[in-house]
Amino acid sequence: MSAIALSMCVLLLAQPNISTGDATPAIDLKAEVNRLVRQLDDNERSQREAAEKALVELGPGALSLLPVITPRTPAEVKERLGRVRKTLETTTAESIAQPSLITLEGQMSLGDALTAMQEQSGNQVTGYERRSGQVKVAFDRTPYWRALDEVLDQANLNINEFGGEASALVLTSRPENQVSRAKTGVYSGVFRLEALRLEARRDLRNPAVNGMRLTIGVAWEPRVMPIALRQQLSEITVLDDRGEELSVTGTQGALNASAELGMSAVEFGIPLDLASRESKRIASIKGQFTALVPGRVESFEFSGIADARDVEQERAGVVVTFERLRKNVDLYEARVALRFDDAANALESHRGWVYRNEAYLTDKDGKRLENVGLQATRQGTNEVGIAYLFDLPDGPEGCKFVYKTPALILQLPVEYELKDIELP
Repeated sequence: MSAIALSMCVLLLAQPNISTGDATPAIDLKAEVNRLVRQLDDNERSQREAAEKALVELGPGALSLLPVITPRTPAEVKERLGRVRKTLETTTAESIAQPSLITLEGQMSLGDALTAMQEQSGNQVTGYERRSGQVKVAFDRTPYWRALDEVLDQANLNINEFGGEASALVLTSRPENQVSRAKTGVYSGVFRLEALRLEARRDLRNPAVNGMRLTIGVAWEPRVMPIALRQQLSEITVLDDRGEELSVTGTQGALNASAELGMSAVEFGIPLDLASRESKRIASIKGQFTALVPGRVESFEFSGIADARDVEQERAGVVVTFERLRKNVDLYEARVALRFDDAANALESHRGWVYRNEAYLTDKDGKRLENVGLQATRQGTNEVGIAYLFDLPDGPEGCKFVYKTPALILQLPVEYELKDIELP
């Protein structure tokens, strides 16, 4: 393969701290948010609409300052706050989706280069600490993946995509004769794509099963943790170097790839018909997959849990219900329900991320108490119930339950094109 070209229309989401670009001190922003929230309940409709618009214009920095929606929140205020939060969540998602940019110049040690890149991007890298060597770079607002590949090429290193480190890239030695990462990688936003393998199979007894499989690797900056990628086979078109179309087999189906904890990339294996013997290359493969992306993580806190029953809290498109706390032999069981307005299929076949959400207690002194286990109590298209187990030798009095979850699941289309792939 000599080159790959790609165009992406939307990028995955990460969750670093966001700068609003507003020089106004945080205390002024908080006061303004409070004023506008009160105005949402004004007698004049024009004032209510103006307040909603102004809250959106404050930008993502206002998200954490919006009040919790409770059963006592007036209906129209609840509706307007919900719209404001959703709009700001989406704006945040789109802004975070932009690639990290690296500015770095000079000759330095490998460790110094990677440390500087980590500080600028928020992307964690490990596995280089005991490696020596020098690199020479000249990066001026260079996209992260392009910069990292150049450094790794100079250091003769590679990435173990299944290295087991959460939200970090794990570096490893590069096999001899491996092609330069900078030559095989394609960069767009937080993604790095690469055609990894193209395998052909010819069955001499049953020609009906003849075919090829093109495996594409999709990596993301480690500050990103998508839920899953889904590729409808009907949305892929392939042309060979003679302009003839290569059929994708099983076009009624779809390819699904879940991003599990400790992974920094996934693979799609695209099934194709065998190419003509006259064809030498795949000239172009175009497609669009969908990325399920978690939005901003919100924190839900419930007090008085010893006597609480079905207490709801809502943020944007998610409702968390603390159903009850009950004794379960020697442990206490906290039952919680999580419901989304639109889970974008994230609670159907890709719900593993839900069970990784933070859920813990704080005691009367503020000490954090981790759960000792969990189990699903129910599962639905947009809802899941979970029971968390806690060891509370002093009982639950004075304890608070804290649950953290993305308040919005985005369904983002990603367009791509890979070119000039040599046939086997």
